[in-house]
Amino acid sequence: MAVAEGKLSLDDPVLKFFPGDAPSEPSVNLKAMRVRDLLTMSAGHQEEANLREAEHWVKAFLGHPVPHKPGTGFRYNTPATYMLSAIVQDVTGQTVLDYLTPRLFEPLGIRKPQWDASPQGISIGGYGLYLCTEDIAKFGQLCLRHGNWQGRQLLPAEWVELATSKQVSNGSNPVVSLTCRFVHYFHETSKYTE
Repeated sequence: MAVAEGKLSLDDPVLKFFPGDAPSEPSVNLKAMRVRDLLTMSAGHQEEANLREAEHWVKAFLGHPVPHKPGTGFRYNTPATYMLSAIVQDVTGQTVLDYLTPRLFEPLGIRKPQWDASPQGISIGGYGLYLCTEDIAKFGQLCLRHGNWQGRQLLPAEWVELATSKQVSNGSNPVVSLTCRFVHYFHETSKYTE
């Protein structure tokens, strides 16, 4: 939504939003990290930054080593979701919860959603959103309808298509014989095998 409103671009570098929180000498890979890389969990980290132990979560994320080129490989990364929330808050002046309430939650009939926040007051992003089962089902219906809800386009259809299309493969896991991929916070399973 913030992209559709022109508040940011998927190709904006993450450091653009937090120049005061960046390390004094950011690595080449950190400089290359884009909003798109956060969305596809391909930020380039080997392991997640431990934000819960940090005093300032954005600084902890930006100070965490980025050994891999962003956008080249999937690694589940909950702190990346937090950074997306921090970016939305930076460009809108509102928490993600406050930003989404009139644009998404209210039109879907979701009453009183709650979202946990960091010590800095930023919605956590990847978890801590409290909804009932019926409300979660509404998100599924919204996506199945290409962002349209009762004749109103809440999400751009192009975004729904992009969010559910392959961008960065997470490969296959021979232990569970499941091939799946992860795009813009959607898990897609393509097949199960014996």
